[in-house]
Amino acid sequence: MIFSGCSMVSAAKKWNRQYLFLFTLLAISFFPTIARSADGVAVGFAKKAVGTLVVVRADGIEERLSGKGRMPLFEGDVVRTDDNSVALLELNSDIQVGLNRSTSFKIVSRWEKANGITRILRLKEGMLWVKTSGGVKQLEVETPVAIAVVKGTEFIIEALKDGTSNLKVIEGLVEFGTAFGTCPIRTSTVSHAEQGKKCTKPVVADVTPAANWTAALLDTKASKNGGGTIAMAAPAPPAPALPIFWPPPDASTHQKIPRALLVPDNTHAQTWANVAARMEKALAKNGYSSPGYYSVPEGFALISQLERINPDATPTPPNERWKIKVDPASIVPFNLGAYLKALLGKDAGYFRVIAFVFTPVSIVTSGAEANIEEAKLWVGQGGTKLPRILSKQLYGEDMVATALIYEFEIPSHGEAARLNKPSEHNGQQHLKAAKILQALGG
Repeated sequence: MIFSGCSMVSAAKKWNRQYLFLFTLLAISFFPTIARSADGVAVGFAKKAVGTLVVVRADGIEERLSGKGRMPLFEGDVVRTDDNSVALLELNSDIQVGLNRSTSFKIVSRWEKANGITRILRLKEGMLWVKTSGGVKQLEVETPVAIAVVKGTEFIIEALKDGTSNLKVIEGLVEFGTAFGTCPIRTSTVSHAEQGKKCTKPVVADVTPAANWTAALLDTKASKNGGGTIAMAAPAPPAPALPIFWPPPDASTHQKIPRALLVPDNTHAQTWANVAARMEKALAKNGYSSPGYYSVPEGFALISQLERINPDATPTPPNERWKIKVDPASIVPFNLGAYLKALLGKDAGYFRVIAFVFTPVSIVTSGAEANIEEAKLWVGQGGTKLPRILSKQLYGEDMVATALIYEFEIPSHGEAARLNKPSEHNGQQHLKAAKILQALGG
């Protein structure tokens, strides 16, 4: 075959283009991580692994980290640990993520014009510990049945093998949602989610030990034993837990307390401890001793001791007020009607307990009537103060203070005590008669 000069030049150019194309394909096939690293931007770094952390890149290439390091993480990476490993990651500089044993998740993101990029950790199975600082973050954790939207917090989220998910908030606020609704989960509470249902109402719990396994990653405990396997972190002493007053028993009446009386300076953030202290001060000013503290969903309650009251809801004189049994001879000044009632039935009269409930959750009573013998023990069975982790919680705009009034009557002929439902006096009349609203500035 004979070629002209022009034909030979054209053929050479054609072969050069083909070889260049083949070389490019080979380069991409054999050096994918180099090409990606040059073009992609790391969304975070794997900082430490006790055992081995495996990162599966979007192109299927696997990389591993053991011990300390700084392995870059990219969009589309699948990160996983086996049943003998835990690992610590860092997203930006203010989000820490811990992987417990047998945990796997994928890094993805969502872009919105209004909010920009939201980083998403798509948890397939296992347990993640997440801690953020510096305010609200564009971060979400997805499980097969729920989404946790981070609001600046520390929490544990778990995707279980049965398809359900658990969220434990150590501190802060997390919006926990399924296709059927969203629940705000706050400090020291736990919620559960499963397919086809709304997440459960948060339940107060001691959640601090839930993060004990991160000690090996945060250098707060020895991370290895002699054989190189993970040593379990020593359990932290349990935080003092409050007894639960939920759902409360049916009350005689109730009254909401205006927010302005509890947070008079709304320009400064108030904590639960601030509000509790103001409430305690108002009670002490009117003769009440220290109340009993209880847990309620997303809030707390404090309960006064049982007191004897007059038919008009005002407290009886101090020498009678705190006695269930009254000696007829102690009635001063002398009153024939009161004397006869006390003589015929020493327990006769009216009695009251007030439960002050602070929560953003709507109060639905249990349907059971309160018993005076139980009610008189409430103050003593409650905590003497808020635990430290709860006392630091901010008293949010959605918090509502409600006084549940329990009024009991023991007839003069010695019958058993009964709950007056409804009371002849409304909630506001009871609080005014006890001078509690006045003490709060109302």
